[in-house]
Amino acid sequence: MTERLGAPPPEGFVRVRMTVAYDGTPFHGFAINNGVRTVQGDLEAALTTVMRNPTTIACAGRTDRGVHARGQVVSFDVDPARFDPERLERGLNQMLAPAVAVQACEIVPDAFDARLSCKARSYRYRVLNTKVPDPLLTNLAWHMRDPLDLASMRLAADRILGVHDFRTFSKRNKSRPDDTYVREVSRADWSRHGDTFQFDITARAFTHQMVRSLVALFVDIGRGRRRAVDVGAALAAQDRTAAPSPAPPHGLVLWQAHY
Repeated sequence: MTERLGAPPPEGFVRVRMTVAYDGTPFHGFAINNGVRTVQGDLEAALTTVMRNPTTIACAGRTDRGVHARGQVVSFDVDPARFDPERLERGLNQMLAPAVAVQACEIVPDAFDARLSCKARSYRYRVLNTKVPDPLLTNLAWHMRDPLDLASMRLAADRILGVHDFRTFSKRNKSRPDDTYVREVSRADWSRHGDTFQFDITARAFTHQMVRSLVALFVDIGRGRRRAVDVGAALAAQDRTAAPSPAPPHGLVLWQAHY
């Protein structure tokens, strides 16, 4: 069985890294949550069945309910005598389809940990900007009827680059009141692809609901309800009421974990 995060594999076991994609729609987030379906719960149950050994996983990022992933990375420990990458991928994909897909798995050094070894995470958020919603994109993009101005949204995104305190854009963790909200953003950019506005952001780590809260403010700016300079004022306020409620989760994708 896997030991606690950060510990080496038990004697006789090896560590495996696996890349996973999933549609977050049917899940109540990634992390185990008693009484509801989660990505981690489905993955661990499938791994335990295929590997015939209780298996616990670590992940690059714990996505919220309804949030998707294209490049989620997980790590876990296995008995090498039972590890066959092709058989494991095939078995997991048969059991987890259609909501979850395993893209690759390989043995890695014992020190690797999907969370602790991750150097940065990239998220992508999509906004469909049309008068009429598209039923085929209902679970993949936030529909916004009002016209959006790309230039003002890009200017606003530039203002979060670098190191800032993102307290205004974060959901507080009542059980950890001393948490820091300081993060360094290395990429924050809006682009347009037909009727879809796409926001890409990269940082070593994010606070809870940070990306969705930033998107909500940027969309308000794109609609002309606020100005790009309001981003600086919101950051300086360090007050959750200085920013709008988070954008819906279904537009957000954990795009890549960087190692």
